[in-house]
Amino acid sequence: MRILYLFAMLVFLALFSYSCSPKSGSVNTMASDSTQTLTRINTEYLFQHWVHSREEELQTDTDQIYRPKDFKEFPASRFRMQYIFYKNGDCEWHYLAPNDGHHFKPGQWRVDPNDKSILQIIKDGATESYRITELTKDMLRIALIRPNR
Repeated sequence: MRILYLFAMLVFLALFSYSCSPKSGSVNTMASDSTQTLTRINTEYLFQHWVHSREEELQTDTDQIYRPKDFKEFPASRFRMQYIFYKNGDCEWHYLAPNDGHHFKPGQWRVDPNDKSILQIIKDGATESYRITELTKDMLRIALIRPNR
């Protein structure tokens, strides 16, 4: 009887682990491996107002998750980064002033010509580079690329 019970548990665990494993073609919408490289990015999805949705990020996740401005009601926050990307390469980014004021400042953006998964945002003359790990009409997931020192 004990052997039958152990065999049944083993079969159950095998079936359960198979059903929980990712299938080919599936998209991981949870924690992302920031070293993953997207082969194709539809920049048409980029052209909108994005709001940082840090509540969706896992503590161990290095990616930042952005959602469209009207995607949901975002919880109150002292400051929440936002970007507005335009087709012509201009953008606006939310700025936290020293007096705690918030306003948008003009900037530019571009996709790295050598690596289409890298988004470069130019703010006040300084360029920040991000790896796009996911881009859909409802999610922008990016990871800051730290410069080599």
